[in-house]
Amino acid sequence: MNRFRPSLHALRGIAALAVLFFHWEQIFPTGGEWLQQFFPAATLLDPTTYIGFGWMGVPLFFILSGWLLGSQVISTQLSLRFLKRFWARRFLRIYPAVWAELAVLLIVAGAIPGLITQAGYDTLLLQFLLWINLPPMMAAPINGVWWTLPVELGFYLVLPLIGIVCRRLDWRLLLLAALLITLGWRSWVFSATDVANYVVTLPILDSLIGVFFTFMLGFSLNFLPATPSVSHKRLAVFLGMLGLLGLMHWQLQLTAVYWTGHWILVVWPPMVAVAIAMLVYGLREPTREWRWLSGAIFVWLGHVSFGIYLWHFQVMRALVLLWPDMWSTPSMSLLALIISLPATLVLAALSYYCVERPLMTWGKRRF
Repeated sequence: MNRFRPSLHALRGIAALAVLFFHWEQIFPTGGEWLQQFFPAATLLDPTTYIGFGWMGVPLFFILSGWLLGSQVISTQLSLRFLKRFWARRFLRIYPAVWAELAVLLIVAGAIPGLITQAGYDTLLLQFLLWINLPPMMAAPINGVWWTLPVELGFYLVLPLIGIVCRRLDWRLLLLAALLITLGWRSWVFSATDVANYVVTLPILDSLIGVFFTFMLGFSLNFLPATPSVSHKRLAVFLGMLGLLGLMHWQLQLTAVYWTGHWILVVWPPMVAVAIAMLVYGLREPTREWRWLSGAIFVWLGHVSFGIYLWHFQVMRALVLLWPDMWSTPSMSLLALIISLPATLVLAALSYYCVERPLMTWGKRRF
């Protein structure tokens, strides 16, 4: 079973912050628009390009889950006792923090009209169960970032089965099967729908089947050499970064058609997952130049990463709903970040220290 690795824990915090900055630019775009005028448009020389790809923190989360949780089902006898303990701990890791956030949103929604829509109230039980973006109702999540949670939970459900299968089949065959499943699903959704903008298909396109290969890449890292040489670690990081830059450049060249019906939509996300998996493999025991990842502040960000992920979007939405006409200038866009970042960190810390850590500690004793 994998031991605690500070550098990978820090990557969780960095992933959560990347998603936060991505949503900041989406919700308060004037700051990024002002900065873009000083750099060549739609290129890797524009620093806002990297903010715009901050959503890559999501596949990073998925790969880390596949690797760290996969090690448990690989190294442990899959008894009923193990399954009870595994699923109970996964339940405690996700649901209580979400329920705490939902309770707070319901309390403050009266003072912030629009924070919870009527559709959110109508599907409140489904929100409570995290049965969102799932048939038959395909309820939209109250908090936009919650869409990843049923995907994660679905992977938790099937992971023990994957652990059983990997005892009988070579892991490379499983990874190939996962790739075929993901590409097949994404191709089918792509070909079976005829819409002007494929963003509307994301709840289906990026369901568990559509990102299954991403999780399995993380799972497969457990079968690679546990202590690669320094040169191999550096090569993995280099190839991962080079791959990400190349893929980002490719998408930038096709920005106008990415969501309107280009086949890149099928293959690009799985390719990004490969590059991120290389980075994770190279950084799990970081070489000298990457040891800053194990610093206390980055490890702490890893502790509160789930709270950062849960809370940042609603903090930003609250700012827009309370003062809708306030954020139309670059300076006010920066102010929105100055307000929302520390507010999110405070809420994330409260979530971790008051909800997540106590329940996880109790769960380890109880199960």
